[in-house]
Amino acid sequence: MEFPSIHKDGLSVYSEFLPIHKDGSPVYAGFWKRFGALLVDNFVLIPVGVIFILIEGKSIWSAIVATVAFTVFYAAYNIYFHYRYGATLGKMATDIKVTRPDGSPIGIKQAFLRSSVECGLLITEMVARLIALSNADAEQYLSEDWVGREEYLLAFIPAWHGAVETIYWLWTWSEVVFLLFNERKRALHDLIAETVVVQKRFAK
Repeated sequence: MEFPSIHKDGLSVYSEFLPIHKDGSPVYAGFWKRFGALLVDNFVLIPVGVIFILIEGKSIWSAIVATVAFTVFYAAYNIYFHYRYGATLGKMATDIKVTRPDGSPIGIKQAFLRSSVECGLLITEMVARLIALSNADAEQYLSEDWVGREEYLLAFIPAWHGAVETIYWLWTWSEVVFLLFNERKRALHDLIAETVVVQKRFAK
């Protein structure tokens, strides 16, 4: 099976998909392997999150800096590791890899497009949090523990944030449903970036 791929020169070429099965094994990574990779990535990022939480408790300005820094770090983590290695640390741990449909390595363009929707939503979340922090009373904010600070900021989150949360969950569940019901286990972000996620041994 072939599909069109638009290159930067505007020309359309065709690449061949890897088979569904090879040597008696499924080529494409299914839901549970990808979910396991996500869990590992979140576990790896916990220490980073803790550092940013500690920074947030110093002042309003440090909270603003930490919010921006964590957003940039999270986006860079996903884009860089997919571009450089074809896999985040979680995917490495579960022996799966992001490739082009023919199994060849992806480039920076595919890595960026693959994370584009998630990064867009993450940036919108960041803006909502920055608005809340800019309107918060510094003394009251700093008097709370982490849970209290998060609850206090809710009063200053802009009204449109609710719509963003709805879009986020619709996107997340659409990703899962689409992945489960196509034979190559491609999520929507794979279609956007023209990528697939395969067992590592089948990547070129």
